[in-house]
Order: sequence, then C-alpha cells, then structure tokens
Amino acid sequence: MYLAWNEIIRNKLKFSLIIGIVIMISYLLLLLSGLANGLMNLNKEAVEQWEADAIVINADANQNVQQSMIKIEDIKDKFEEQANLKELAVIISNSAVEDNAIVFGLDEGSFLMPDLVEGEMFTNENEVVGDYSLKESGFSIGDTLELSNSEETLKITGFTESAQYRSSSLLFSNNETIEKLNPMLSEDLINALVVRDSNWKNVELSDDMEVLAIDEYIENLPGYLPQQLTLNFMIIFLFIISSSVIGIFLYVLTLQKTSLFGVLKAQGFTNGYLARSVLGQTLIVTMIGTLVGLALTLLTGIFLPPAVPIEFDYLTMIIYMMVLIVVAMLGSLFSVISVRKVDPLKAIG
Repeated sequence: MYLAWNEIIRNKLKFSLIIGIVIMISYLLLLLSGLANGLMNLNKEAVEQWEADAIVINADANQNVQQSMIKIEDIKDKFEEQANLKELAVIISNSAVEDNAIVFGLDEGSFLMPDLVEGEMFTNENEVVGDYSLKESGFSIGDTLELSNSEETLKITGFTESAQYRSSSLLFSNNETIEKLNPMLSEDLINALVVRDSNWKNVELSDDMEVLAIDEYIENLPGYLPQQLTLNFMIIFLFIISSSVIGIFLYVLTLQKTSLFGVLKAQGFTNGYLARSVLGQTLIVTMIGTLVGLALTLLTGIFLPPAVPIEFDYLTMIIYMMVLIVVAMLGSLFSVISVRKVDPLKAIG
C-alpha cells in the first residue's frame, strides 16, 4: 500500500483522470438508483403505507382494483383485520392547476385512514384530504376541486404525507363522497378488501374472488415491473462498463511501467508485493471516486425540483458503492496478470 500511495502522489495527473472517471460513473450509478427508487415509489408508496399482508379483489378484474366489484356480505369478518377500499380515478383542477388523481373511499376508523400533516380530516360529504404531492403541485387547503368526469366538486380540508399510487396523487374521502362520484359503488359493494392477517392464505373464499399478497399486487401494478427491470438492466450494464473502463486505464498505466516493474523485480520485490500494489492503487482510486460521487449525488438531490421523482435508499447506495469497488478490483486483475509476466532482464534491457 505504501508503494501504491506514493505512486499516486507522484503521478497526480494520471490518477486524477482515473478518479474523475470513477466519480462520473459512481455519480451516474447512484443518481440512477435514486431515480429508480423514485419511479417505483410513484406506483407503490400508498400501498406500502397500508402495512398490509394481502388484498382481495374480484377474480375477473385482471388484478385491477377499479375493475373489481365485491359484495361486502361475502367477505365480512373473514380475516383478523380488514379494511374496505373503494377506488376511482379522476382528473382534478382548481383555478390554476390540473392533475390526475385517484380517490380512495374509506370507512371511518379503518386502518387505511391516513395520518394528517396539515389541516383537518374530512368529516362531511365532498370533503377530501390530499397527499402531500398535491400541495407540491400547487393545490392548497380550502381549494374547491372541479372534476372532469362529474358535476360534483370536492373541497380539500387537509394534507397527509406523500402517498402516491400508480403514478398518481391520492385523495382520501368517506364512502358517501365516492358513492356520489361513482354510483356503482353502493353501500353493499366495494372494489377491494385490504387484509392484515398472517394466516390469510388459509381463509376460504368463493371462486369469484382472488387473494394476492401485497408484494405480488405491487409487482402487477401497471408499468411497475417493466420500469423496474429496465432500470435494473441499466445499472447492471453500468457496472460492466465501469469495470471495463477502469480495468483498461489501469492496464495501460501498468504497460507504461513495465521497465519500472522489471527494476523492482531485479531488486527482489516479489510478484505478490507488486500485485498488491496494483490492487491497492485500484482500491484507493475507486474509494476516493465513489465517495466524491456519493457527495455529488446527495448534493444534486437537494437541488432537484419536486417534479423529479428521486428518493435515495442509503443502504442500496452503500451496496452499489461496494459492488463498484469490487467490480473495479476485478477489472484490475488484467494489470496484475501483466505484472506477473514481466521479465526483469527484458524489461531493463
């Protein structure tokens, strides 16, 4: 490590270029992971806040809650803890802003009821509570919302923490409100049943109903899985490209130092010592590059506008940094192999 560090100090320009490449790669990789998490949360944020085990929908609904219809009497008291859910997609607007939203109709006292961060909970018909992303879009408490597909108007009484669902903002209301917006959702019908019960698989239901684990339901949300796979493949290819680029740069540097390695071998330095020096240089360079890349990523996250869906999972970022270092170390093995092949007599002569 002594030899590795001293060579970096003596050749600042060369190693600064490599560090710069590692910074750009790690910056892109970590920023991409944050964007991937942000996009995924646009679909599942509200579902994860349920802290539920499963969801019951109609078997013919193609795993789409809004297309599902269930009679309340068919699922009453079937599970340890359950909550009725009515759902409707709408387009809302105030005097200045228009946005897509999904309305949840909830029973009073349901565990699906959100926690307020501002304002008051809805108490009357046509009153709603919006998730915080609506406030960031330009809506405010007291706004009267016009609906594109209904003559009814809604009034915002408060905001909850951000709880987006299927890439849309959420409005929470009582059953009376959503039944006015969609008359098909009567007192006897709901779209889905959200379940908290560790033994939900053992509950028998009629053949016209389907029970999905929450993780399975999230994976089947429209667009969720294709987005996830696309971004994951981009990250995997970025790892492969980074290892190749770093490996090539270090290999070129190693070839330029062939005569130096020959002299060191003639003086008694072993292949193992020189190999550890090359690996040590790679470790130092990638650690500096990834740490600077992390700092730049977090700084970028502060200044990005709210419209950009980015959310950092620090555990994932640390794992990606460690994987990037390991991949770079693997890429430097070509340099280690070339060091072992250096013949002192030929290198000096």
